[in-house]
Amino acid sequence: MSAGLLARLVAAAVGVWLIAAPAVLDYGGVAADNDRIIGPIAGAFAFVACWEVLAALRWATVPLGVWLIAAPAVLGYGATAAWCSSLASGVVIAGAAWIGQDTSGSFGGGWRSVRPAAWRSEAA
Repeated sequence: MSAGLLARLVAAAVGVWLIAAPAVLDYGGVAADNDRIIGPIAGAFAFVACWEVLAALRWATVPLGVWLIAAPAVLGYGATAAWCSSLASGVVIAGAAWIGQDTSGSFGGGWRSVRPAAWRSEAA
């Protein structure tokens, strides 16, 4: 398993953690709402980026991670547990995007792979 793939899986797990964190750490309000919105989005982006052809999608998690870092100050989280969870999750989600993933394979080829010339030779 490559380091990039492991980073995507860890970021996806942190997204799942954000869904559960309000119940586990017993906080609510705007912090819980924010975690329940951002967690599934970040986790889904990180999980989909596990596939080599979609590895560039990992960059979509960076603004989400940065938001998780800024959210406690912007939204005024009251609970210390919510602050810690949001900051740690944001650092992991944003940081995981910087760990590269092997994209040595080539995929598809777009319209060139369709090869209409091959269609004509089969029809004749």
